[in-house]
Amino acid sequence: MPRQRIALLGAAGGLGGAIAETLLTSGHRVWLLDLPDHQETLHSLAMRWAGQAEVLACDFRHPDTISAAFATIAAQAGCLDACVNAAGVIHRAGFTDTTPEDLERVMAINVTGPFLALQQAVALMPRGGRIVNIASAHGLRTGPERSAYAMSKGAILALTRALAVELGPREILVNAVAPGPVSTGMQDASSASRRRWQAATPLGRVAHAEEVARAVAFLVSTENTFISGDTLMVDGGATAMI
Repeated sequence: MPRQRIALLGAAGGLGGAIAETLLTSGHRVWLLDLPDHQETLHSLAMRWAGQAEVLACDFRHPDTISAAFATIAAQAGCLDACVNAAGVIHRAGFTDTTPEDLERVMAINVTGPFLALQQAVALMPRGGRIVNIASAHGLRTGPERSAYAMSKGAILALTRALAVELGPREILVNAVAPGPVSTGMQDASSASRRRWQAATPLGRVAHAEEVARAVAFLVSTENTFISGDTLMVDGGATAMI
Protein backbone atom coordinates (compact mmCIF):
# COMPACT_ATOMS: atom_id res chain seq x y z
CA MET A 1 0.00 0.00 0.00
CA PRO A 2 1.50 3.39 -0.98
CA ARG A 3 2.44 5.75 1.82
CA GLN A 4 -0.08 8.59 2.04
CA ARG A 5 0.06 12.11 3.42
CA ILE A 6 -2.90 12.47 5.78
CA ALA A 7 -4.21 15.27 7.98
CA LEU A 8 -6.09 14.02 11.05
CA LEU A 9 -8.40 16.49 12.74
CA GLY A 10 -9.14 15.83 16.43
CA ALA A 11 -6.21 13.47 16.81
CA ALA A 12 -6.06 13.54 20.62
CA GLY A 13 -9.50 12.04 21.28
CA GLY A 14 -10.18 8.39 22.01
CA LEU A 15 -11.18 7.69 18.41
CA GLY A 16 -8.66 10.14 17.00
CA GLY A 17 -5.83 8.44 18.84
CA ALA A 18 -6.86 4.99 17.61
CA ILE A 19 -7.12 6.28 14.04
CA ALA A 20 -3.69 7.88 14.34
CA GLU A 21 -2.13 4.63 15.59
CA THR A 22 -3.76 2.64 12.77
CA LEU A 23 -2.64 5.03 10.04
CA LEU A 24 0.88 5.34 11.41
CA THR A 25 1.20 1.57 11.78
CA SER A 26 0.31 1.31 8.09
CA GLY A 27 3.28 3.53 7.28
CA HIS A 28 1.47 6.76 6.40
CA ARG A 29 2.72 10.24 7.19
CA VAL A 30 0.17 11.88 9.47
CA TRP A 31 -0.29 15.44 10.72
CA LEU A 32 -2.02 15.36 14.11
CA LEU A 33 -4.23 18.41 14.69
CA ASP A 34 -5.86 19.21 18.01
CA LEU A 35 -6.15 21.79 20.78
CA PRO A 36 -3.03 23.32 22.34
CA ASP A 37 -4.08 21.72 25.66
CA HIS A 38 -3.66 18.28 24.07
CA GLN A 39 -0.21 18.81 22.64
CA GLU A 40 1.55 16.78 25.33
CA THR A 41 -0.55 13.73 24.47
CA LEU A 42 0.13 14.16 20.77
CA HIS A 43 3.85 14.76 21.20
CA SER A 44 4.09 11.52 23.17
CA LEU A 45 2.48 9.74 20.21
CA ALA A 46 4.66 11.53 17.67
CA MET A 47 7.85 10.58 19.52
CA ARG A 48 7.04 6.92 18.91
CA TRP A 49 6.61 7.63 15.19
CA ALA A 50 9.49 9.99 14.49
CA GLY A 51 9.58 11.00 10.85
CA GLN A 52 5.97 9.97 10.27
CA ALA A 53 3.92 12.04 12.72
CA GLU A 54 3.82 15.82 13.03
CA VAL A 55 1.89 17.67 15.75
CA LEU A 56 0.04 20.90 14.97
CA ALA A 57 -1.97 23.02 17.43
CA CYS A 58 -5.43 23.82 16.10
CA ASP A 59 -8.57 25.12 17.79
CA PHE A 60 -11.53 24.51 15.50
CA ARG A 61 -13.34 27.47 17.06
CA HIS A 62 -10.69 29.81 15.66
CA PRO A 63 -10.28 29.87 11.85
CA ASP A 64 -6.87 31.51 12.02
CA THR A 65 -5.42 28.47 13.80
CA ILE A 66 -6.89 26.20 11.12
CA SER A 67 -5.29 28.25 8.36
CA ALA A 68 -1.94 28.28 10.19
CA ALA A 69 -1.97 24.49 10.63
CA PHE A 70 -2.66 23.83 6.97
CA ALA A 71 -0.10 26.41 5.89
CA THR A 72 2.46 24.35 7.82
CA ILE A 73 1.31 21.16 6.10
CA ALA A 74 1.59 22.87 2.72
CA ALA A 75 5.11 24.05 3.54
CA GLN A 76 6.19 20.60 4.74
CA ALA A 77 4.50 18.36 2.19
CA GLY A 78 3.17 20.48 -0.66
CA CYS A 79 -0.04 18.46 -0.91
CA LEU A 80 -2.25 15.94 0.86
CA ASP A 81 -3.64 12.58 -0.16
CA ALA A 82 -6.34 12.44 2.49
CA CYS A 83 -7.98 14.14 5.45
CA VAL A 84 -9.77 12.43 8.32
CA ASN A 85 -12.13 14.61 10.32
CA ALA A 86 -12.41 13.17 13.83
CA ALA A 87 -12.98 16.53 15.55
CA GLY A 88 -15.93 16.62 17.87
CA VAL A 89 -17.42 17.30 21.25
CA ILE A 90 -20.50 15.74 22.83
CA HIS A 91 -23.16 17.77 24.62
CA ARG A 92 -25.72 16.35 27.03
CA ALA A 93 -28.68 18.59 27.83
CA GLY A 94 -32.40 18.77 27.26
CA PHE A 95 -33.55 20.72 24.21
CA THR A 96 -35.01 23.59 26.24
CA ASP A 97 -31.99 23.64 28.56
CA THR A 98 -29.44 24.05 25.76
CA THR A 99 -28.14 27.62 25.85
CA PRO A 100 -27.03 29.70 22.85
CA GLU A 101 -23.47 29.33 24.14
CA ASP A 102 -23.83 25.54 24.29
CA LEU A 103 -25.17 25.44 20.74
CA GLU A 104 -22.48 27.74 19.40
CA ARG A 105 -19.72 25.59 20.94
CA VAL A 106 -21.10 22.30 19.61
CA MET A 107 -21.65 23.62 16.11
CA ALA A 108 -18.28 25.41 15.99
CA ILE A 109 -16.30 22.33 16.98
CA ASN A 110 -18.39 19.65 15.27
CA VAL A 111 -19.42 21.43 12.06
CA THR A 112 -18.09 24.92 11.27
CA GLY A 113 -14.46 24.31 12.20
CA PRO A 114 -14.22 21.00 10.33
CA PHE A 115 -15.98 22.58 7.32
CA LEU A 116 -13.28 25.26 7.19
CA ALA A 117 -10.51 22.71 7.75
CA LEU A 118 -11.79 20.53 4.92
CA GLN A 119 -11.73 23.56 2.62
CA GLN A 120 -8.05 23.92 3.46
CA ALA A 121 -7.43 20.20 2.97
CA VAL A 122 -9.13 20.11 -0.44
CA ALA A 123 -6.95 22.99 -1.60
CA LEU A 124 -4.00 20.61 -1.02
CA MET A 125 -5.53 17.80 -3.14
CA PRO A 126 -4.88 18.93 -6.73
CA ARG A 127 -4.63 15.34 -7.98
CA GLY A 128 -7.56 13.87 -6.08
CA GLY A 129 -7.75 12.38 -2.63
CA ARG A 130 -10.00 11.02 0.09
CA ILE A 131 -11.96 12.56 2.95
CA VAL A 132 -13.46 10.58 5.81
CA ASN A 133 -15.72 12.29 8.33
CA ILE A 134 -16.35 10.73 11.73
CA ALA A 135 -20.06 11.23 12.25
CA SER A 136 -22.16 9.29 14.77
CA ALA A 137 -25.08 6.92 14.87
CA HIS A 138 -26.73 9.82 16.72
CA GLY A 139 -26.97 11.55 13.35
CA LEU A 140 -29.51 8.88 12.34
CA ARG A 141 -30.93 7.49 15.56
CA THR A 142 -30.76 9.22 18.90
CA GLY A 143 -32.28 9.68 22.34
CA PRO A 144 -33.09 12.32 24.95
CA GLU A 145 -30.65 15.12 25.80
CA ARG A 146 -28.77 14.88 22.51
CA SER A 147 -30.53 17.48 20.34
CA ALA A 148 -27.52 19.72 19.66
CA TYR A 149 -25.11 16.82 19.24
CA ALA A 150 -27.46 14.84 16.99
CA MET A 151 -28.07 17.93 14.87
CA SER A 152 -24.34 18.53 14.46
CA LYS A 153 -23.67 14.94 13.40
CA GLY A 154 -26.63 14.99 11.04
CA ALA A 155 -25.02 18.05 9.47
CA ILE A 156 -21.77 16.11 8.99
CA LEU A 157 -23.66 13.33 7.22
CA ALA A 158 -25.30 15.86 4.91
CA LEU A 159 -21.96 17.57 4.29
CA THR A 160 -20.42 14.21 3.38
CA ARG A 161 -23.02 13.63 0.67
CA ALA A 162 -22.74 17.19 -0.64
CA LEU A 163 -18.95 17.05 -0.86
CA ALA A 164 -19.03 13.66 -2.57
CA VAL A 165 -21.20 15.19 -5.31
CA GLU A 166 -19.23 18.42 -5.64
CA LEU A 167 -15.73 16.99 -5.35
CA GLY A 168 -16.26 13.80 -7.34
CA PRO A 169 -15.22 15.42 -10.63
CA ARG A 170 -11.92 16.27 -8.92
CA GLU A 171 -11.36 12.59 -8.04
CA ILE A 172 -11.89 13.24 -4.32
CA LEU A 173 -13.85 10.47 -2.60
CA VAL A 174 -15.80 11.57 0.47
CA ASN A 175 -17.35 9.21 3.01
CA ALA A 176 -18.44 9.10 6.63
CA VAL A 177 -18.05 6.55 9.40
CA ALA A 178 -20.84 6.62 11.96
CA PRO A 179 -20.01 4.70 15.14
CA GLY A 180 -22.37 3.84 17.92
CA PRO A 181 -20.90 3.96 21.44
CA VAL A 182 -17.17 3.24 21.57
CA SER A 183 -15.35 1.83 24.57
CA THR A 184 -12.90 4.74 24.64
CA GLY A 185 -15.33 7.32 23.30
CA MET A 186 -16.88 10.49 24.72
CA GLN A 187 -19.91 8.75 26.21
CA ASP A 188 -19.69 7.74 29.86
CA ALA A 189 -19.57 3.95 30.24
CA SER A 190 -22.25 4.01 32.96
CA SER A 191 -24.66 6.37 31.18
CA ALA A 192 -28.25 5.34 30.51
CA SER A 193 -27.78 6.22 26.86
CA ARG A 194 -24.86 3.83 26.51
CA ARG A 195 -26.78 1.06 28.25
CA ARG A 196 -29.70 1.57 25.84
CA TRP A 197 -27.42 1.38 22.81
CA GLN A 198 -25.69 -1.74 24.09
CA ALA A 199 -29.01 -3.46 24.84
CA ALA A 200 -30.18 -2.66 21.30
CA THR A 201 -27.03 -3.99 19.64
CA PRO A 202 -27.27 -7.54 18.25
CA LEU A 203 -23.61 -8.14 19.12
CA GLY A 204 -24.35 -7.17 22.73
CA ARG A 205 -21.40 -4.83 23.23
CA VAL A 206 -20.03 -1.46 22.19
CA ALA A 207 -17.27 -0.99 19.61
CA HIS A 208 -13.58 -0.88 20.34
CA ALA A 209 -11.90 2.24 18.98
CA GLU A 210 -9.61 0.09 16.84
CA GLU A 211 -12.64 -1.39 15.05
CA VAL A 212 -13.76 2.08 14.01
CA ALA A 213 -10.19 3.01 13.05
CA ARG A 214 -9.90 0.03 10.70
CA ALA A 215 -13.04 1.14 8.87
CA VAL A 216 -11.59 4.63 8.49
CA ALA A 217 -8.28 3.22 7.28
CA PHE A 218 -9.97 1.35 4.45
CA LEU A 219 -12.06 4.28 3.26
CA VAL A 220 -9.06 6.61 3.31
CA SER A 221 -6.79 4.13 1.54
CA THR A 222 -6.00 3.78 -2.16
CA GLU A 223 -7.81 0.42 -1.99
CA ASN A 224 -11.04 2.41 -1.90
CA THR A 225 -11.46 3.39 -5.54
CA PHE A 226 -15.23 3.77 -6.00
CA ILE A 227 -16.99 4.24 -2.65
CA SER A 228 -18.07 7.86 -2.20
CA GLY A 229 -21.00 9.66 -0.61
CA ASP A 230 -21.64 6.75 1.71
CA THR A 231 -21.96 6.37 5.47
CA LEU A 232 -20.49 3.24 7.01
CA MET A 233 -22.26 2.35 10.25
CA VAL A 234 -19.96 0.80 12.85
CA ASP A 235 -22.55 0.05 15.50
CA GLY A 236 -22.78 -3.73 15.77
CA GLY A 237 -26.09 -3.75 13.90
CA ALA A 238 -27.90 -1.47 16.38
CA THR A 239 -29.49 0.76 13.71
CA ALA A 240 -30.79 -2.37 11.92
CA MET A 241 -33.00 -3.26 14.91
CA ILE A 242 -36.72 -2.50 14.86
